Amino acid sequence: MQTILIVEDEPNTNQVITEFLKESGYNVLSVFDGEEAMTVFYENKVDMAVLDIMLPRHSGLEVLKYIRSLSNVPVIMLTALGDEYTQIKSFDLQADEYVTKPFSPVVLVKRIEALLKRANPIDNTVLSIGDIVIDFSAYTVMKNNCLLEFTTKEIEILKFFAENTGKVLSRQQILDTVWGLDTVSSDRTIDTHIKNIRKKLDVECILTVKNVGYKFEVSV
Repeated sequence: MQTILIVEDEPNTNQVITEFLKESGYNVLSVFDGEEAMTVFYENKVDMAVLDIMLPRHSGLEVLKYIRSLSNVPVIMLTALGDEYTQIKSFDLQADEYVTKPFSPVVLVKRIEALLKRANPIDNTVLSIGDIVIDFSAYTVMKNNCLLEFTTKEIEILKFFAENTGKVLSRQQILDTVWGLDTVSSDRTIDTHIKNIRKKLDVECILTVKNVGYKFEVSV
């Protein structure tokens, strides 16, 4: 599970961002000032940071400079300051994106997802789970060097899971991605496919998250 550091001194804004990210399957480290942000970043494995600029005890720009002295993780600057100088200064210090308030939490999560994918490209060709090897380019699944019978849709579902390891995916997300936005398929279609995949793989890697969907939990 990827970890996002949120540095925002306004409690409601911090809480909203934190809740949206947790619902999207991320681990969140939530802090409220620049000094704490530096300490938390140093002591934890952080995959990405979202920094407000106007912070107590070290500004967001100072925190960004500190992060860049240690790491190249993606950083989004989140601020009410929309002036050109502040934006240029942020990019000079190697911020990846600059988002001004007010903002849409949903869009912010999408920006975070996109930055993380670019920063941590996944090898979408082959996935190994113990003695199982899934070749997404060839649409084949091998177990102990024996070919298993998988449908195209089943392999596409596995690929979507592999690209989102550790994240909770709703049935609707799976339908939209694998079947397309105009699909007339139902949740039952997803449940049937997942049941078949589990039976064929015979490995505990697809977890049911009650009232939400499914989560894939193997290392990619």
